[in-house]
Amino acid sequence: MKRLSGALLLTFLTAASFAQNILHSPTSGAGNASTAVYLNQRESGARQDLEQYFDPALKPFYHGVASGDPLSDRVIIWTRITPDSAMTIEGNWLVSSDTTMNDTVASGSFTTNASKDYTVKIDADGLQSNTTYYYMFTALEAHSLIGRMKTAPTGAQADHLKFAVVSCQNYEAGYFNAFSRIADRNDIDAVVHLGDYIYEYPVGVYGDSLLQATGDRNHDTVETVELDQYRTRYSLYRLDADLRRAHQQHAFVNIWDDHESANDAWSGGAENHTDSTEGDWSARLNVAKQAFFEWIPIRETSSSIYRTLNYGNLVDLIMLDTRIEGREEQINDVLDPALYSPARTMLGSTQRSWFLDALDNSSAKWKIVGNQVIFSEFHVGWAAVAPQTPTDVESIFLDIWDGYPAERLAIIEYLEDNSIDNVVFLTGDFHSTFAFDVADSVTNPAAFYAPTSNYNPATGDGSVAVEFAVPSIASANFDENVGEATAAAIEFQINNPLPAPLPPQNIPNPHMKFVDLDQHGYFILDVKDDSTQADWFFVDRIDQVSGNESFAEGWYSMDGDNHLSQAGGASAAKSTQEDPAPDTPPTYVPDTATGIAAQPKAASFAVMGVYPNPVRHTFTVQYALNSSEEVSIELLDAVGRPVKPLMNTAHAAGIYNFTYNPGQLPAGIYMLRLRAGAEQSIQRIIIAE
Repeated sequence: MKRLSGALLLTFLTAASFAQNILHSPTSGAGNASTAVYLNQRESGARQDLEQYFDPALKPFYHGVASGDPLSDRVIIWTRITPDSAMTIEGNWLVSSDTTMNDTVASGSFTTNASKDYTVKIDADGLQSNTTYYYMFTALEAHSLIGRMKTAPTGAQADHLKFAVVSCQNYEAGYFNAFSRIADRNDIDAVVHLGDYIYEYPVGVYGDSLLQATGDRNHDTVETVELDQYRTRYSLYRLDADLRRAHQQHAFVNIWDDHESANDAWSGGAENHTDSTEGDWSARLNVAKQAFFEWIPIRETSSSIYRTLNYGNLVDLIMLDTRIEGREEQINDVLDPALYSPARTMLGSTQRSWFLDALDNSSAKWKIVGNQVIFSEFHVGWAAVAPQTPTDVESIFLDIWDGYPAERLAIIEYLEDNSIDNVVFLTGDFHSTFAFDVADSVTNPAAFYAPTSNYNPATGDGSVAVEFAVPSIASANFDENVGEATAAAIEFQINNPLPAPLPPQNIPNPHMKFVDLDQHGYFILDVKDDSTQADWFFVDRIDQVSGNESFAEGWYSMDGDNHLSQAGGASAAKSTQEDPAPDTPPTYVPDTATGIAAQPKAASFAVMGVYPNPVRHTFTVQYALNSSEEVSIELLDAVGRPVKPLMNTAHAAGIYNFTYNPGQLPAGIYMLRLRAGAEQSIQRIIIAE
């Protein structure tokens, strides 16, 4: 989603002003300066466990552990190892039925190296269905954190499921407080992540927030275009303690949206990509996918991400790719006849056929569809103020399914014609909360405020499915971009009928039941045999670390109703609360069995990686400091003789990237010596021809 920008005029129909200024993202070049350093300071006063940019007790597993894509007999488990120098790493993994890791149910070994960015992904199989397990890794004489995961049920094993649903976590825009609240929950079957896991922009381009402006939480100075840049961006995000803890405590089911590659991406390009300055789009997309598959606990059966995860008789979780797989380029004009072509597609023919078959052949009570962008109609053309026209305003919002109306209508008609009930769309991308009844699309491009002919908003008759859209974890929303008063006015206009002379039935979005434009958080999807309910929880702030959240509203659909009703409160907790994974890793005892624990680890300085290695043009060193230090970087030859000093600068605590072009240095093996106070790290690098 493009960012909101610009000051808005607060008029009677405020939404028109919003539409005039929303969704403009300048494209950034990808050229590297020969030397680039960025600061990423944490706000003072953060709670103790978040004051450090890295946790020295986790060495070399600074990025924690994660799990994902649970099936009935297996789950992907993940970690990343940060070695002191380039090397091949061998290690072991273990799955246990208890937090002490004494009841081993599965185990094995692994090998990783720089070609995988030292990530490890294991498809741990041979597990029992509908069961909570704990897992960990061992390498370089250290244990990782213990993680918690749960396998999917089979048949009638599950009568109650809960999923936390999230999206859009711009590191620059705020702290990931919502992830900490999700980590606290002990009855979650999985976290469904609908995309925008990272943001590709350089520092300050997209993160329109006071927090970013202070320099407390910044991206790199360059946009992510090359593989090493995507890798360092994932590394930055995964060092966040709240995100790390959410991954530790729950399995994730991920899909990508646009910012994992570039803003407003489609199959052949992106709004935020220019071939002349950023190279071939397919090359950029390929490395973006590679980094995603390295850092995300997703099962890799192909380069595609659309798939179904079965939760017994209760749920089929159908995950789509509405961004890359088959999407045609956006058309930003609602009066362009090509927009309404029956051949126009967001899914692509192969994925669309697969999706319809998955719906038609599902034997589960509920068909839950993970989808990146708003599926339901979203109309604001009624609010246009001269000199803008309704078509001008409507044309802004065509990156969502409104930009692919014929394919959307075909899906809705397929649900109707085949009497497919209990379809629930889950949606991210928009940084806002919505709850929709899903009804026939408006086909007249001029009828921006006309209700659909067969939908009754009072009874829900004519609705064939429901849709729940999740607010952002941290990405800037309406109030942070246009101000609280303007956001509140927009929200009011969307939620209320238009004034005379328009009749009351001509509300612009009659199928929209709940909207909130200015809160951050997540929702819990509570699924039972007779109903599915979304409960929205909002955190109180993102500009500093906070442990507060509040319940907002709950909306549900009863079995066979295919429309929404408001709940009187949040759904009840599950009867079983699972033991959380421990906060700290087990103590490593050397093989000598002396009983002496491993030596204490470095407390204030760590090098997270050198990218790429071997080096052909430029390389980047990512390092972190937990205290203010003088930092120097020096290039040495293969036997340790000085070649060239590269940097000597005072640093505050933070996460840094240092980028350097070795120029005409002869090919060969070199060493980088990084010193921070009394600590140092030696990194072996290869400069290739």
